[in-house]
Amino acid sequence: MEAARMGFRAKTLPHLGNGTRLPLKTKLSLFPMHLLQNHTTLSRRSTKLNLCVKGCSKTSGVESSRPLPHSAPDLWGDHILSVPTENSEFDTLETEIESIKPKMRNMLMSSHKTDKERICLIHLLICLGTFHYFEKEIEEILEQAFRKLDMLFTDEDDLETTAIMFEVFRLYGHKISCDVFDRFKGVDAKFKEHLVSDVRGMLQLYEAAHLATPFETILDEALSFTRYHLESLAGQQATAPHISRHILNALYKPRFLKMEIIAAREYIHFYQKEGHDETLLKFAKLNFNFCQLHYVRELKTLTKWWKDIDLPYKLPYIRDRLLETFIGVMAVYLEPHYSLGRIIATKVSQVIVVMDDTCDAYGTFSEVRSLIDSLERWDPGAIDKLPSCLRIVIQSIVETMEDIEREMKPRGRSSSVQDTVEEIKIMGRAYAEISKWARAGHVPTFDDYIELGLDSSGIRCFAMYSFISMEDCEENQTNAWFKSKPKMLRALSVIFRLTNDIAGFEEEMRRGEVVNGVNCYVKQHNVTKELAVREIKKMIRDNYKIMMEEFLTIKSVPRPILVRCFNIVRLVNLYYEEGDNFTNPNGKLKDLITSLFFHPLPL
Repeated sequence: MEAARMGFRAKTLPHLGNGTRLPLKTKLSLFPMHLLQNHTTLSRRSTKLNLCVKGCSKTSGVESSRPLPHSAPDLWGDHILSVPTENSEFDTLETEIESIKPKMRNMLMSSHKTDKERICLIHLLICLGTFHYFEKEIEEILEQAFRKLDMLFTDEDDLETTAIMFEVFRLYGHKISCDVFDRFKGVDAKFKEHLVSDVRGMLQLYEAAHLATPFETILDEALSFTRYHLESLAGQQATAPHISRHILNALYKPRFLKMEIIAAREYIHFYQKEGHDETLLKFAKLNFNFCQLHYVRELKTLTKWWKDIDLPYKLPYIRDRLLETFIGVMAVYLEPHYSLGRIIATKVSQVIVVMDDTCDAYGTFSEVRSLIDSLERWDPGAIDKLPSCLRIVIQSIVETMEDIEREMKPRGRSSSVQDTVEEIKIMGRAYAEISKWARAGHVPTFDDYIELGLDSSGIRCFAMYSFISMEDCEENQTNAWFKSKPKMLRALSVIFRLTNDIAGFEEEMRRGEVVNGVNCYVKQHNVTKELAVREIKKMIRDNYKIMMEEFLTIKSVPRPILVRCFNIVRLVNLYYEEGDNFTNPNGKLKDLITSLFFHPLPL
């Protein structure tokens, strides 16, 4: 059984000595003080619980029935604490960025540029990861240009320019019609063969085609057409090496599915081998290194907090995945000014991983039921009768959320915290039901599974606590939209749930965990695993399109809220591109963490 969430199975439980006493209280603030406006809100509790992790059921029969799947140990230890983050370097980068921003803004707003030239520059800023400095200017340019859409595309026969404008408009919430690509089809209703020689145009069409909504057949055709020919072009000697690498990077994962900071690093390497603008390139490198320093500082705060509460020692069955959790949160928040958001989302994600691993990989069903019943009551004073391992789990969740509420209440954001608590309870109920199925070896129908699986995916919960610190967006408006159960969040939950199930299927079956979407589909429809995976992948593609449709049509919440939701697909692909990278992060995820946190770009 694999109860989904923001991080996901546990490591083997070593033998624990009898009577080990483990204090839960942390000495550290939940937040770095330089991020706080009101430092007095985070005074620590004076009470201390001494808890024994061996307090859960210890009979040999119970212990032998625990799932306890193996996963790799923490790869990083305290290494992040040794990474230099000098104030002088931070200040120097910030000063240089501020000195270049006016020139960049003038380039963007110049009256000497046409609308097309401005949109192409916006696209370049997106690719280089520097767009977030100029959001107001970009939105103003696109609002004005969208009113003159017919003029923009009249007589436009350049594939790259057309695809760039299509992508930029859609990324900023303007529903431009896919009919703009009809002009590149021949009388046979197929894309014209001469387009194959336009490598840059083909590559840009490939990227744009991923932003399809339901029933946009021409974009499905464009994706098949470009993928087929780009695979050939990447291997041709006539194609420049840096362009071949750029093509291969896109074929491996399109920009739409990449973390924005990863896509920016890749594009910077590509752009400096092109005929480039030195100011744009320097600005992009400064921004990358500035963001990197932000992230490392935040990780140092998180690492000290995680060490202080010491849950991997107290609960050795949990996955110790702080950096892996943080990089997933980064997929949702690129912008430096969302430091507090990354801190909050990482900490809530970490304690939810603890709950998930307890339900999924350690607790008996009776223990899981007791845990979730206590979670429903949300009363730390009523947990004394719980086994100590469950008390540690409950207290870590409750204290984390209480600390967040103390910080956010003076900012007028406590409603989002309470809504997050309710979502944690919903997720907990789903965990309990899945635990019941799993411990009984029951394989539900796919239809029954998917409804419960959407709650256990934790995507709605993740979205809610991603909104907590977004003080640039009105809380009541955001929460009203969230409570309307928007199709966008359901689509994202389906994408996460089913992608996770495909990634974890083989390992879960090997361990005898039968409650998995693939296995449930096989049982309900009496088909092979291969056919089930093919059909489930189609469901995932369909829900990407639903998500995109919602992104383009929702007007009841500000764009930054929708962008956080949009970026969740980047998190999904980060964790599940080739198996469960969160549980077993030794491959590409390890390399990404290394490049993002430990290797600045040379200026």
